[in-house]
Amino acid sequence: MDQPLKGIRVLDFTHLLPGELLSALLSDLGAEIVRIEAPSRGLAHRLPPVVEGESLYYWALNKRKKRLVINLKDERGKEIAFRLAGSFDLVIENFRPGVMERLGLGYESLAALNPAIIYCSISGYGKNSKEALKPAHDLNLVAEAGVLDLNRRQGERPVIPAIPISDYMSGLLAALSVVSALYKRRETGRGEHLDIGMLDSALSSLNILASMAMYTGLEPEEGDFIYPREMPDYNVYRTGDGRFLAVASLEDPFWKTFCEKIGRPDLLDARKKNRDQELIEDIASVIEGKTLAEWEAIFEDADCCVSPVNTLAEALERFPLFERGMLDELFHPTLGNIKQVVFPVDRKLRNASKEPHIVNGYNDVQSLLENAGYTRAEIDTLVQGKVVSHQQCD
Repeated sequence: MDQPLKGIRVLDFTHLLPGELLSALLSDLGAEIVRIEAPSRGLAHRLPPVVEGESLYYWALNKRKKRLVINLKDERGKEIAFRLAGSFDLVIENFRPGVMERLGLGYESLAALNPAIIYCSISGYGKNSKEALKPAHDLNLVAEAGVLDLNRRQGERPVIPAIPISDYMSGLLAALSVVSALYKRRETGRGEHLDIGMLDSALSSLNILASMAMYTGLEPEEGDFIYPREMPDYNVYRTGDGRFLAVASLEDPFWKTFCEKIGRPDLLDARKKNRDQELIEDIASVIEGKTLAEWEAIFEDADCCVSPVNTLAEALERFPLFERGMLDELFHPTLGNIKQVVFPVDRKLRNASKEPHIVNGYNDVQSLLENAGYTRAEIDTLVQGKVVSHQQCD
């Protein structure tokens, strides 16, 4: 079965997680990604863990993408990028607003060359914000959006989320926007400029809490960070061996089973009496009476939404990634085969090849520039002049 985005060509100027995630998702759906990189390695190549000079972070997001190193500070490099864009369906970038325009690669310039082009920009605050030029990373944006303040106990400092929320939300929402724009283009024949603000994405993750706050005029009190409040039937409890058990027995049948399994059927009606904190303490004292393994055995076949809090290593070991098609491989000439967890796009829609993806090289440079109208002699001159290459320098 053909992938839904087979034949769609993406010119990728992104260099941070939201944009790299966007192009990775589009690649999984069959799009051809040509990643434009600077002559010198940037932040993504330095993020740990770094093995033999290669960042595993970088390769987790950039498999199955062709790479073209272009010096965009050189006028010849700008011309290469401009000529390439004429044959692409989609351009994606995550610079601050105005950077691509100064390079002569903004939406208006490329749309004049190719009216059907779809152009997706991801930035911290969006192009029309009064703070459009302000620099920001995920931590800044979840802080400003109010997400970070909700992630703390009373009197304690906020805990930085293990997952970069605005980064992932922005990449996912950008992918949805791009696919929608491609669908719309089938009707209109024209492209458009998509503007994704990472602060907007972070705020959208709070849409339920924000709606409640705007309607009631109230906001969660300090430390009341669990939606809609800390509850006995939606909580995490410490076990006797210092591990944790996640309980989400919200519905009445689940709650009944949970109370029976922990040997406290007397608690069945207690949650109706508006004494949550007392009930939480009662349950906590019971759960601390057994190890996590003992509770897992008790709840193994119970229909009540109770789970162990796994470490990442345990999660990777316990769940058969092949069964759901969630495992992929990249072949790297230095690192060898790198196993990777893929995005859960239905396997019928994404690349089903079991062969490792191979890091490409100089042949990509030749074929891409020839398709843009450059001769072999011109390509050799550009390579020798370090305007274009297939690899970056450290």
